[in-house]
Amino acid sequence: METKEIKADIIISGAGHAGCALALLLGSAGFSVALINPETKPPMDEQKPTGRTVALLNSSINVLKAAGVWNAVQKTATPLKTMKIVDDSQGHAQQISVAFHAKEVQCDQFGFNIPNNILKNAMMDAVKANKNIRHLCPASLVNYAVSNSDVIATLDDGKVIAGKIIVGTDGRNSIVRQKADIDCKIHDYGQTAITCLIAHSKPHNNVATEIHRSGGPFTFVPMAENHSSIVWVEKTDDAKKFLKLKRQEFEQALQDRTCGFLGTITLESSPESWPLMYLDANTLIGERCAIAAESAHVLSPIGAQGLNLSMRDVASLAEILTDAARLGEDIGCSLVLARYQKRRSLDIKSHVTGIDTLNRAVANDRAFINDMRRMGLKSLSTIPSVKNFAMTQGLVPSMDEGRILMGQAL
Repeated sequence: METKEIKADIIISGAGHAGCALALLLGSAGFSVALINPETKPPMDEQKPTGRTVALLNSSINVLKAAGVWNAVQKTATPLKTMKIVDDSQGHAQQISVAFHAKEVQCDQFGFNIPNNILKNAMMDAVKANKNIRHLCPASLVNYAVSNSDVIATLDDGKVIAGKIIVGTDGRNSIVRQKADIDCKIHDYGQTAITCLIAHSKPHNNVATEIHRSGGPFTFVPMAENHSSIVWVEKTDDAKKFLKLKRQEFEQALQDRTCGFLGTITLESSPESWPLMYLDANTLIGERCAIAAESAHVLSPIGAQGLNLSMRDVASLAEILTDAARLGEDIGCSLVLARYQKRRSLDIKSHVTGIDTLNRAVANDRAFINDMRRMGLKSLSTIPSVKNFAMTQGLVPSMDEGRILMGQAL
């Protein structure tokens, strides 16, 4: 029996946060979208407590608004009004800290912390409700080929999709990136991130705190009431030991690392973990192909920059494709895709390089590196111009100021 070909303007492989956001933006702009989703797990339980959250800056929140999902998650989102960095790498020495306040850059908050399961479910609901999106699930991309002015994608269930462009938002092991022969630089950090949810006796006052010490940063991010999500980075061998601890012992290890900022803490969810790596693709485009989010770059969670960088990819690509279609251009041609490459290169390279350098410095045990890092943190707290530069680059990014990111209509 002959397989009927599915027609779409745009094929998106990967339905994580970035893939769903891109599909929703493009679907709302009138494109027909085929969204390939390999996820086979049932919908995430919104009631089950978990430490997996997403800290999204204001520009990323504007992407959620444009995608039509902000109203569904707003009531569970916790504003992040202050970002604090603490160096606690030298137990015998005094802690060094610097606090960045949103009001210093005329903002009510830098962004919001949102439970991952609630955001993912809201995105899936919006995808299913959008008449311009064909949600293929469970399905995985096996291969694709370019034929004249079309992309022909083949799925693992035998379905065939024809579109004008294929976009890879399919993660660090991206099939789209591989099939497009896009090379990338990869480095294994030898670190593992542990996440969990805690309750605490002291209020967090909407302050997200990142504590730097040997092994990696220990970060707690505000959630509703007296709760916070934890992202704890350790060298992988040490992380394995901590994950094997009994609940009470693990809770005490958490308590020791919060430096008393949160009072008495209680573990509220089972710890989860994932290995950390660095990935930087050499290009974002191929023949009738673009990659975005973790298909193009993977960062350490230090500074919570990863998903925010991905959301800027998504907003940029959505604007470029929409503008090209309005001008009557072929949305998959090399000239259109080159605009995406040009617009995103500096933002991506600067953040990938910066976060990689910072992560290596934080996890380094050498006295000289530790001293240099502490001097750098002191300069942030004492030199206003340096502090303002760090704030605007990390917390109020302005390298890619597209209309979606600024809260304007697509």
